[in-house]
Amino acid sequence: MSQHITAHTAKHQSAREAFSYFLVSFSQTFVEFGAFALLQLLTLPAPIPSAGSIFVSGSWNFMLNRNITFKSTSNYARSIVLFILLYCWNFVFLNLMLGILPWDPMLIKLFTMICQGVWGFLLCKFVIFKK
Repeated sequence: MSQHITAHTAKHQSAREAFSYFLVSFSQTFVEFGAFALLQLLTLPAPIPSAGSIFVSGSWNFMLNRNITFKSTSNYARSIVLFILLYCWNFVFLNLMLGILPWDPMLIKLFTMICQGVWGFLLCKFVIFKK
């Protein structure tokens, strides 16, 4: 009986984490856009607000997922390095797919976002923020 309760609790926790992870990812879109808009007000060259908004939204994503979604106590520096590597891989993957697949770029972007969402959740849960 206690194994059943433990399995049920683990499933519930995983479902909560998945919901929270995708909610954080959704909110990251608005944080990135808002940061970009605010930085644009400074009349800086476009690459600076672009890079700054990615840094701000990535930091938002990292902190919320580390502290709220996964309630991680893992090594902070290790988690940052792995999170940055995930971001770099996602960037490379998108650009590889844009160069390889003969699809509409919007379809490729959607496809890569779905892939990144799935492996991002799994990597965050089991590797990056592993307790």
